[in-house]
Amino acid sequence: MRNVWTVLKNIFWYYPFHYSAVTVLRIVGFAGLGVLSGMLIKRFFDQAASASGLTEAQLYGIVALLIVVPLVQAFAYSVDLALSYGWTEIIRAVFRRNMYRHVLEQPGAAALPVSHGTLMNMLRTDVAMPESLMWQFPYLLGYSLFALIGFVTLSLIDWTATLALFAPLLLALLAVRLLKPRIAVYFERQQSATDLYLGQLTDIFRHHQAIRINNADGALLDRLGKLGKERAAAGKRNAVFTVVMESVLDNIVNVGMALFLLLIGYTMEQAGFTVGGFTLYVYFLGYVAQMIRLYGTVTSGLRTTEVSLGRIGRLLGDGSVQTLTRYDTLYLDREPPVFQLQTLPPRRLDLVEVRRIGYSYPGTDQGIRDITFRLPRGSFTVVTGPVGSGKTTLLRTMLGLLPKTAGELSWNGERIADPASFMVPSAAAYVPQMPALFSGSVRDNIRLGYPDSDMRLDDAVRTAVLEDDLARCPRGVDTLLGASGLTLSGGQRQRVAIARMAYRQAELWVLDDSSSALDAETENLLWERIDAIRQARGITCLVVSAKPYALRYADQIIALTGGRIDPALSRFLGDA
Repeated sequence: MRNVWTVLKNIFWYYPFHYSAVTVLRIVGFAGLGVLSGMLIKRFFDQAASASGLTEAQLYGIVALLIVVPLVQAFAYSVDLALSYGWTEIIRAVFRRNMYRHVLEQPGAAALPVSHGTLMNMLRTDVAMPESLMWQFPYLLGYSLFALIGFVTLSLIDWTATLALFAPLLLALLAVRLLKPRIAVYFERQQSATDLYLGQLTDIFRHHQAIRINNADGALLDRLGKLGKERAAAGKRNAVFTVVMESVLDNIVNVGMALFLLLIGYTMEQAGFTVGGFTLYVYFLGYVAQMIRLYGTVTSGLRTTEVSLGRIGRLLGDGSVQTLTRYDTLYLDREPPVFQLQTLPPRRLDLVEVRRIGYSYPGTDQGIRDITFRLPRGSFTVVTGPVGSGKTTLLRTMLGLLPKTAGELSWNGERIADPASFMVPSAAAYVPQMPALFSGSVRDNIRLGYPDSDMRLDDAVRTAVLEDDLARCPRGVDTLLGASGLTLSGGQRQRVAIARMAYRQAELWVLDDSSSALDAETENLLWERIDAIRQARGITCLVVSAKPYALRYADQIIALTGGRIDPALSRFLGDA
């Protein structure tokens, strides 16, 4: 529960003036003006029931006040809305932005600790819980203060009737305490069921081609339907439990009201209880009932917020509260700064050294160990080996996409402290096994945020052997690819990604089995062009491949077996 209070405290400091002003308005509006209205009503009925009755001036005065006070309350409520409305979505946006930022700051190839469905549900629902709870506290505070003033005021009239009026509050506190453990259970089950449903929905959208090709539409939709029913059942159980809890509180209030009215009836008959006093008790009864309901709502909110923060903590890890609540501007009141592409200044590569580098996948003994080699300027190095030998892991670890667990890298003799931020253009450019393409044109996918240059674009297209493919397209490089490059073949996707790499004009080109989908003629021409550029410009190439078209250009070959270099099958520069 400590995390809940820390998050609420940090939310307060996002907008202390607004929250303080709203709290004061709700205390004054509900407690102060509410008590004033109650006292005016009491006076009206006491005077009306007295022998002297109300004078015309008194009648008009009380009626005027009874009109003015609600109008002031309405004005306070409108100011309340003006100060609080909109902040709800702002704080949720801050939380979502911080979660996105955390995900993007992680090593690029590292798996998320939660499923995509869970992440979607966190961004959709869990981030909303703390902020929603935050705005309930001023109401609870206002009603509680109102009840306290009412308790003191009514005790002066009749303490036994006052105890009867407030007795349901004690029963409600006991009921909420007994029901409290189940609040988290039903909410967490609902969230878990929603995670699975959204995850299945995400998979259907992401892999629709594979689903259609394998004629798995019916099976996947049936599975989605079952998960939807489970989600609906979990949501229904949570909703029913919430209604039951509210019903228990309401019935406690109703039973208390019945007992109170019986006691008041007896008191009025025996002790001459005034009509004004009776009216004041009835007036306060509604506010006490509302306070009891608010107490149940806030208690439920505390428990569900605790569950939501625990779920978010699975994504954000240690220091999750600080990461979630870190605040900086969303640029709602001014234009955001103009995006400036951040690249390393041109840095000549003379030598990259990899010394005893290693990486182990969490919870397994899989990975790479004790890998050492050198990449001199203009060299062509091929990494080869059987499936699962660690070829892709080696490249990802070198590039910082996986956090190395041992060893170090250096560039021209200088240690690379953070490969993830260093091994990017203009130092290194990378083509993964499964390149990511985006909706848009070929041009946009090659540039991908870089300044437009027709000369550089033509050079990149030719390097990737794409010119004939684009010549057959009516719009050439401005041809739209569709979602995830849907309109392209596998080989065309690979070559668009290779063109993207060439467009960056980096010193080190890293290609991970990037010609696997090409026909023999195109693959041969691709490596021929890459080798020509390497020799002309001094580009250094690090390539994962087992194809003879790439191996023929290799200055050195690094053969991996079981995550280690096999010296018998490897050939290094300088070997005799």
